[in-house]
Amino acid sequence: MGLSNTQEGYGALTKLFHWLIVILFALQYVGGNIMTDMARGELVLGLTQAIYYNWHKSLGLLALAIAIPRLINRKVGQLPDWAPTLSQGEQRFIHRAEQVLYAAMFIMPVSGYLYVMAGDFGVNLFGVWRMPNPIGKWEELAFIAKWTHIISGYVLLAAIIGHVGLVLRHQLFLKDGLLMRMLPQKKS
Repeated sequence: MGLSNTQEGYGALTKLFHWLIVILFALQYVGGNIMTDMARGELVLGLTQAIYYNWHKSLGLLALAIAIPRLINRKVGQLPDWAPTLSQGEQRFIHRAEQVLYAAMFIMPVSGYLYVMAGDFGVNLFGVWRMPNPIGKWEELAFIAKWTHIISGYVLLAAIIGHVGLVLRHQLFLKDGLLMRMLPQKKS
C-alpha cells in the first residue's frame, strides 16, 4: 500500500486521515456529552467540567488542523473505483454523506471557535497556551455560532450513523469485505 490512492484502493495517507478524524469525532461527541451534562464542581473520571470544555475546544482545533491536509489529499489524489457490491443508491448516499462529513470537518471547529471567542470564553490550547481573542465579546455572533455548532453536530451525527450503518450492513450481512478498503493492510 502506497501513500497515495490508486484506482485499486485507498492509500496510507487517506486511511491515516480517515481514522484520525474518526477518533477525534468520537472523542468530541463523548467529551461534549460529558461536559454538557456535568454540574459545576462535579468530577467525571477525575476531570472538571472546565477541563472537558478546554479539551473539547483544543481537540476541535486539532481536528481542523488535520482536516486541511485531509481535504488537500482528497482533492489532489484520485479516488479508487467504487466497490463493486455498492448499489447506485448507496453510491449516491456515500457521495452526499462524504460532502456532509467534509463540511462538518470545517463547520464544527470554526463555529465552535467563533462561539467561544465571541462569547469571551477563550481557548487555553491543551492547557498550555491561552489563545488571543481576535474577535472580542460579540453576543450576536456567539449566539449564531453556538446554534450552528449544535445543529451541525446533529447533522454530522446523522451522516456518521448512515455511513457506519452502510459499512456494517456490507461487512456483517453481505460479507463483502467493504470495511477492508479503509483498514491498513500488509503488503502481499
